[in-house]
Amino acid sequence: MGTKYASSFAHPPDGDSGFAGTLKNIQLNDLIQMCCLSASSICMRVAKDCRVGTIFIVDGEIIHAACEDIVGEEAFYRILGWQTGSFESLEVGTIPQRTIQKNYHFLVMEAARRVDEKAHVGLDHSEAGSGLSAETAENWIRVLIVDDSPVMRKILSSMLTASNRVKVVGMAGNGKEAIAMIDDLRPDLVTLDVNMPVMDGISTIKHIMIKKPCPVVIMSNPGHGSSKTIFNFLELGAVDFINKPTKDQDIFFQQQKIFERIRVAATAVVGNFRIARIPRAKTGSPERKPIERACRCLVIVISGPGGHPEQMSLLSRLVPALAEKDGAVVAIQSLPSSFSEPFASYLFERCGCQASPIDHERSLSAGHCYVGNHGWPLTVNWNGHQPVIVPGAPEKGLVQVDRLLITAATVFKHRLAVVLLSGANTGKQSGLRVVHENGGRVILRKRASGMVAEPLDPVVEAGLADEEVNPADLKLTVLNGLDLKH
Repeated sequence: MGTKYASSFAHPPDGDSGFAGTLKNIQLNDLIQMCCLSASSICMRVAKDCRVGTIFIVDGEIIHAACEDIVGEEAFYRILGWQTGSFESLEVGTIPQRTIQKNYHFLVMEAARRVDEKAHVGLDHSEAGSGLSAETAENWIRVLIVDDSPVMRKILSSMLTASNRVKVVGMAGNGKEAIAMIDDLRPDLVTLDVNMPVMDGISTIKHIMIKKPCPVVIMSNPGHGSSKTIFNFLELGAVDFINKPTKDQDIFFQQQKIFERIRVAATAVVGNFRIARIPRAKTGSPERKPIERACRCLVIVISGPGGHPEQMSLLSRLVPALAEKDGAVVAIQSLPSSFSEPFASYLFERCGCQASPIDHERSLSAGHCYVGNHGWPLTVNWNGHQPVIVPGAPEKGLVQVDRLLITAATVFKHRLAVVLLSGANTGKQSGLRVVHENGGRVILRKRASGMVAEPLDPVVEAGLADEEVNPADLKLTVLNGLDLKH
């Protein structure tokens, strides 16, 4: 929504009252969000031609709006429907009776939706109609938020419910409260904090997976050294991990990202979860030295929500087996980029796989695993006679995973295999098509037995999957299909 206003912050000109000045071409909805995020109390008087409206924000919440003969939510939408005008801030004296109950995320997004809708049908924005079409209850995602911070519970609830696709059915301050609430609330998904009093996250997820299975998403801002804890959560059955929202990033971008991850995670079939059997490196055994020769074939293993245990199990067996064929592995995960180095270290410590994060140009050597992230733009090319993988700047119009697959297929051609695990993001599928065009193969873990199948469905529907196999058969399927004779 591109509403532009000239604004005047009208305060008396004494030394303790702040600044007086003028801002031009500012978006009213941006100013409202700034006031709400900073927990301000302010009254905005907005003028458009002969029309005047007021919006009251108290402690960061929009509580009242009035415009001509309308008050409440509809008045708010009418004011934000004006595309030009002016406004000024006033001191909040007497607080009016509350006429708006919804959170500001929902209100701003709904106002933007109405403006876009009216623009599409060519109507005047001031005639905005009656709101968002209601989603039927069976299409809502019912979420239980578990976090010991009341502020964070409120923020997450506001962000999730703003989508109008999520219903927050309950909030708990620790795991013990959450366990007691799950039976009655029957949530479709639980967001779970890591560190909480009374019962922490690890104990809580164990209880949930054993007694009351449902999709769990870990939401935390992990500190240094806590990555192994997150890996433990994922290996105990958590579908995904998401960073908590922060003030220093775009609020709408975070909101959209969190909602999309929640939406996908909610499709998880938790009954299909199996604890991964990951062979551990033998204590006291000499460290296996990396092979100092260029790889002749490459396997790209992509996982997403629900796919971490599958990826760990496959990599522990596939990486050493590929060493005998002079092959290497690129493992793409859906965790934040800060987890790539800890994940590479975890692979080595847990099962002895030689692994490195793709944090700079790296030569692709036989018997080695290179760890990247869905959000990283990665390119495979030649450096002399050595294949290399390079992190780089995003390329406009090209999804990161597509860029990786296209360049890898160009270099390795029929000596490339792509393995898609639960929840794998395949971008726009242009990369998978180039893999096929160059003689490479695309192998899916069997969707019916996976936790998150939805992102893999379009691959099958487009005819881009060469095989769909059980997890136990993935290693042999990959090895047997690599054509090294030409």
